[in-house]
Amino acid sequence: MAYKRNRPIKLPAPYLKRVWLDLERVSDADAYPFCLPFLRNGFDLSFDKAVTIIAGENGAGKSALLEGIAALAGYDQAGGAKGFTTVDHGRSIEVSGAALGEALRASRLPKITTGWFFRAESFFSVARWLDAMGGNADYLSHSHGEGFLRFFEERCQRQGIFIFDEPESALSPLRQIEFP
Repeated sequence: MAYKRNRPIKLPAPYLKRVWLDLERVSDADAYPFCLPFLRNGFDLSFDKAVTIIAGENGAGKSALLEGIAALAGYDQAGGAKGFTTVDHGRSIEVSGAALGEALRASRLPKITTGWFFRAESFFSVARWLDAMGGNADYLSHSHGEGFLRFFEERCQRQGIFIFDEPESALSPLRQIEFP
């Protein structure tokens, strides 16, 4: 018998409605990532569409924000799903993602606990782990871009909150346009 929480939700996406920075949970506003300009005076982001694209210059904090949201959702900050720990964490991931995740708050309706945090820079470590776990994955016997697409097609077709950090990095311009 399936538990009620495992049943598909009938409400439409987005399942994550809002993310904001709780300034009372920031111990050192001058420390990274809290020193980033977009976090300086608080931060509040509402989601009203199923897909949100965050764009900006290098160093603006896009990846740090996504790491923080992933940590808040319980996803592995190096890439993965809730409960997955597939790679060793480097200092930058641990410090920025975990610290920001602790200071962020979220509003979800309904509370979805499934999804995935995809990081282009750690994809091969995650893919090796998934391939080693068995199944039909086989992400590494394809080109870099085809491995990405295979991952998206197989792992991201269910209901959930999916966070992608630089998913386009291995894709040709045509594949970027066709991105699922």
